[in-house]
Amino acid sequence: MVGLFKKNTFGDYIIRKAAANDAETVIGILRDAAEWLINKGIHQWDFYLTDEATSEVRQAIKAGTTYLVTDNDQPVVTFNLSQQQNELDASVWGNQDDDALYLHRLAIDKNYRHQQIGKKLLEWIQENCQAGSHVLRLDCVADNPGLNQFYVNAGFSFSGYAKAMDIQFSRYEKRLNV
Repeated sequence: MVGLFKKNTFGDYIIRKAAANDAETVIGILRDAAEWLINKGIHQWDFYLTDEATSEVRQAIKAGTTYLVTDNDQPVVTFNLSQQQNELDASVWGNQDDDALYLHRLAIDKNYRHQQIGKKLLEWIQENCQAGSHVLRLDCVADNPGLNQFYVNAGFSFSGYAKAMDIQFSRYEKRLNV
């Protein structure tokens, strides 16, 4: 069992909490995703190209909210999942005291993109969360139409817009299968 999950496998992949020595791997996946988005004209993850992001990622790993999905020890996906709101969550969702999980930084390694792994992982998270949390919440920048459509196609309900850090965010949530 891995933290919030009933099992630690997803198809042929293994899900585990990232450890301190995984920081460069996680940062590398996030930076590559940021550069890929910039090349598409989308600037939602420019932050991950900064040194400040490195510190934030290391803190999240230390807090135990960062996960890695691997395929034969090859990193495939990184994501953050927490039962506690962070500062951005409170700005986007308001202060909530309920049974929600908050998903952030879902990024797929460039060698595994376009294989429906993101959609399948979202389904796996929903089906394998431990009892206690009944809603999965996430946000993304409002001006990324592809990502917004991805979440709608994955069955998430649009919960409105919110402005935080001078950025317009779209909010999405979905009931968990617990």
